[in-house]
Amino acid sequence: MTNLLQEWKSQFQGYSRNILLFFCFNFVWNLGLGMFGLVYNLYVKSLGYEQTTVGSIVGMTSLAAAIILIPAGIMNDRFGPKRVITFGLVFTIVALTIRSLFEAEGGMLVSSFFGGMALAVVSATILPFMANNSTPQQRVHLFSFNMALVMIANVVGIALGGLLCDFFQFVIGFEEILSLRFTLLIGVVFAALGVIPVAMFEKSEQEIQPRREALNWKHSWRSHKSSLQVIAIFCLLGLLSAIGGGMIVPYLNVYFEDRFEASKSAIGIVVALGQGATAIAFLIGPMIVKRFGEVRSVVYLQLCSIPFLLLTAFSANFYLSSGGYLFRQALMNAANPFYNSVKMSYVDRSLRGLASSSGEAVFNLGWFLAAPISTGLVFRHGPYYGYAYAFCITAVVYTVISYLFYFFFGKNRFKPVEESQ
Repeated sequence: MTNLLQEWKSQFQGYSRNILLFFCFNFVWNLGLGMFGLVYNLYVKSLGYEQTTVGSIVGMTSLAAAIILIPAGIMNDRFGPKRVITFGLVFTIVALTIRSLFEAEGGMLVSSFFGGMALAVVSATILPFMANNSTPQQRVHLFSFNMALVMIANVVGIALGGLLCDFFQFVIGFEEILSLRFTLLIGVVFAALGVIPVAMFEKSEQEIQPRREALNWKHSWRSHKSSLQVIAIFCLLGLLSAIGGGMIVPYLNVYFEDRFEASKSAIGIVVALGQGATAIAFLIGPMIVKRFGEVRSVVYLQLCSIPFLLLTAFSANFYLSSGGYLFRQALMNAANPFYNSVKMSYVDRSLRGLASSSGEAVFNLGWFLAAPISTGLVFRHGPYYGYAYAFCITAVVYTVISYLFYFFFGKNRFKPVEESQ
């Protein structure tokens, strides 16, 4: 334990000012988004809409992100993260505010589309920003801590969101819709605080000397063939992962309500505990990498999560299902820092924005494709068998992803960029 703490202390002493400011931004940003994400689906249901409407909103948000992410990544590579992330932040706050106030289905779909675009612009900058402000030796710890921080922020936001909903409704006496709306707006305020540390970022090389030359894809292919091949592989894996995750992840709060008639506070606590378990897994993740290496760690953690995924799906007991959810969240998501570290290691610095945004683009495309399938299964087969079928599809897809990831990166088919320069 002492060695672990000493290792993390050494890492923090080596982080740049930009990285420390980024941690401040990411905490308040994800606290606000955690509150909003927990409550919004419940808000839509409280307005009297069916599960299919929730699916349409999720799908619309994901489609918008898929459309804008690659252009956002290219803008990040050309103009730098501070300008891009500030633009995305402002428009995201506006879009979330509008989503909190609209009740008509058409308005919710349109605002979700533009909100998805704005949020994607922000997310496209995060991975390349961290990679460009760190060394290869720092990245496993950096990505792990950042994701742990995101999970902790989500724990606070989700738990606070569930408690505030019940407080406004049952203590103050607001109607259900009004209590949910107040909670959504409070989440937006927390997210808006992220503008402060972003404004303090030091300018990057792109912001000091923006690239003016036109993109030359033929030259990029000749110069960075290996990097572009890696980007294509991660796009394939991201699409599969999104289709699997998109079957269940956006609807877990509704799942617990439909299957077990759980209260909003109970849902908030369970989802928050899942984020907390994942945060702990992120912090001990570097020890797993030391033992097995980055690639094997990704494969082992993903495969170990699948039995708990199935336990969540088939258990008729709320506590067993919740326990399966906690372990599935921790194991599956704990692999993400190593996954991202591998991606950044094999991609040239000048293409990291494209690598991050293209992966997220296909991820959102996968959620868009999965949304009608998942909600259709629930609508047709009911809350037990419908969700069970969706979870089973996810388990099969995750197994395939683990095999493909090991096939491509477990046999030294590519050489890390830093080692080849």
